[in-house]
Amino acid sequence: MEKLKVQLTKEQLFDFLLYHTFSKASGFLVNMLGMCVIVLGAVMQFIGKIQFGQFVLYVIAGVVVLGYTPLLLRHRAKKQMEVNPEYRDPREYTFSDEGICVAQNGEEKTYDWSKIQRTVTTPKTIGIYYGKDLAFIIPKEAFGDRFVPVMQMVVQHIGLNNVRLTQ
Repeated sequence: MEKLKVQLTKEQLFDFLLYHTFSKASGFLVNMLGMCVIVLGAVMQFIGKIQFGQFVLYVIAGVVVLGYTPLLLRHRAKKQMEVNPEYRDPREYTFSDEGICVAQNGEEKTYDWSKIQRTVTTPKTIGIYYGKDLAFIIPKEAFGDRFVPVMQMVVQHIGLNNVRLTQ
């Protein structure tokens, strides 16, 4: 049995939301759209179809498309930390052979390993998904020296194919 005490920050929540959004096809397509607008403007400028001022508008439009989602997610993370106790209040995760027990604000719930779908990593967090868009967000620093034992338990119960860990 391994226990982790977690206090999420808005930066860690933003980090996870960014990963969660841009790891989907829609996030990739938004990035491609922004880049395509900029490239289209450059090509049209190069072949003489538009003036330089119009090219600048293409670049501005592309930058707006590229920057909108991260700015929205940063705002959403800040807002969630203010209003949502699930993110704002400290949690304790207990990893055991029965599953993952989450204790917060005097309440406790155990998630059986059969409910855990996958585990992913971001630069600042580990996300353990227990639904399509539902995840436990655990800052890497919360693991301390228990990272290897916890991850071994996760791999043992959900399989290595469902664990995506990177640096």
